[in-house]
Order: sequence, then structure tokens, then C-alpha cells
Amino acid sequence: MFIRKNFENGMPQRAVRGPIGQTVTGMVAAVAIAAASPAMANGFTEDVGSSERVNLSGQLGTLSERITAAACNLSAGVAIVEAQAVLKISTNRFTRINKALLVGNRGLGILGEEKRPRTLQAIEELNAKWEPLQEMANATQASANDSTYVESLADQSNPVQDEAKILVSEITGQYADPAIMQHADALLIEIAGRQRMLANRMSKNVCLVASDINDTAAMTELQDTMALFQTSLNALQNGLPSVGLRPPPTEGIANGLTKVAEEWEEILPILDTFIAGGELTKDARAELFLAFLGMEGRMNNVVTNYQKNSKQRL
Repeated sequence: MFIRKNFENGMPQRAVRGPIGQTVTGMVAAVAIAAASPAMANGFTEDVGSSERVNLSGQLGTLSERITAAACNLSAGVAIVEAQAVLKISTNRFTRINKALLVGNRGLGILGEEKRPRTLQAIEELNAKWEPLQEMANATQASANDSTYVESLADQSNPVQDEAKILVSEITGQYADPAIMQHADALLIEIAGRQRMLANRMSKNVCLVASDINDTAAMTELQDTMALFQTSLNALQNGLPSVGLRPPPTEGIANGLTKVAEEWEEILPILDTFIAGGELTKDARAELFLAFLGMEGRMNNVVTNYQKNSKQRL
């Protein structure tokens, strides 16, 4: 195993290997499609960063869960150096992406400011939920041993998640224009991007349960998230025609998903033991925290490859 810092994505990554394991069936995936006029340049449709907008808006939900997971581990004295770095990087990145979706950011591949009223409203409503969470995250960094902030973060993360889902849906519907990005590609980017969030949600809930913070609700959410992660991973690897989800379009994406599946099968027995009542040492908690970050990093690479493939296919 190894860990390396990836400051572009704002997290450490861990590569692990393991066997393919359990299968969970059933999945409901729907994306609302809204009418939108594509940008025009010299009579041709101009890509203003459609796939980037879908990808980055999906990252906002990931970051809110990662922030809570990092704050919880920091408060518990688990992987202190890494948790502190992840917490700071994640809050900064959330702000940067949020601003980019509003006014554009060429470095992030988003060209031009957002003008669609419904999307602007979704960003504004997300900001209203994000600002108190950001304040609590900053307070946690200043007072790392106070679990009160962690409990508040956990309570606030769900409203942020709800608004982030609405924003992703609006942006996907707006920018999934056949002349710029096919709807099937947007769906793959969204589902794959959600896996990053689910990895951090599991990380968050493991820490909350182990720290006796909202433990009953956190245990239920952990089990539900595990099932959804497995179901979504199976669908991405094999396709799910009933919701328009295609199998991996390239060998690189297929290989990336295989690596994620291997990482998942390494983590799964530890989670099963934990759910059954097994104790986790601080070292084991640190390993899980870093492993989930590594899994997020793998899925981020997969999403990037989906994004690139969507452009090459036009």
C-alpha cells in the first residue's frame, strides 16, 4: 500500500487490492432534463464547460461529506495531520467551485458566467446552507478537540447535500445538450461522481458511530450508503439499460472501476465487522479514513475519464 498527496483534488490517495465480492441489486436513477439554449459562437454551438460543470457541481456534495468526515476524525484525534489538511483544502475548494459555477473559471474549464435564473437560484440556495457549515468547519479547525462542532456539522451536512443534489440536477438538465454533451454521458458523469460523495459519507458515518455522535442515525445511513455504493458500482461496471446507463465506454474507465471495486472489497469486511459490533482502534480508524479518501481519488479519475470521453465522442 502507499499514500500520496494529491493537492489538485485535495486529498491523499491510497491504492489497495482485494477480491471482487458481494452484489447488491436494484437502483433508481433519474435526471431531470430542462430546456436550455446552448451558447453560440460564429454560428456553431460553443462548449462553455458542460461536462466540467456537471462534474464540479457533483463535487460540492462530495466536499460537504468530506469536510464532516475530516472534522470528526480531527476532533477524535485520528489521523490528525491528514484530517486537518483535508478539512482546510476541502473548505477552500468548495468556495472555489461555487464561485466558478457563478462567474466562470478557465482553470477549472468553466467559461463564462451563469445566466440561467433557475440555476442561479439553485446556487444561491446552496450558498445559504453552505455558509453556516463553512463557519463550523473553520471553528473545528480552531478548536479541534470539541465534538460540539462536529455534531453541528453532521446536522448541517444533510441540508447542504439536499441543495447540492438540486443544483446537480439543474446543471445536468441545462447542459446535457446533444450538440455539446449527450444525456447518456451526463448521467454517467453524475452517477460516477456520486460515488465520490458516497465514499466520504461512509467515512463520515464510521467516525460518527465510533465517536458516539448521532450514532443510531449514522449507523443506519452507513448501511444504506454501503448498499447504494455497491449497487451503483455494479451498474457502472456492467451497465443498467433500464435507466440508460451504458457499460464503460473505454478500457481506461473499465480498469479504473475495477481498481475501485478492488479497493471496496478490501474495505467491506472491515465495515461488516464494525456494523456487527466490532471495535475500531485509532489506527484502524485512520486506515479507513485514508482508504476512503483513496477511493474518492480513484473515482475522481474515473469521472475525469468519462468527462474526456464525452468530448471525444462529439
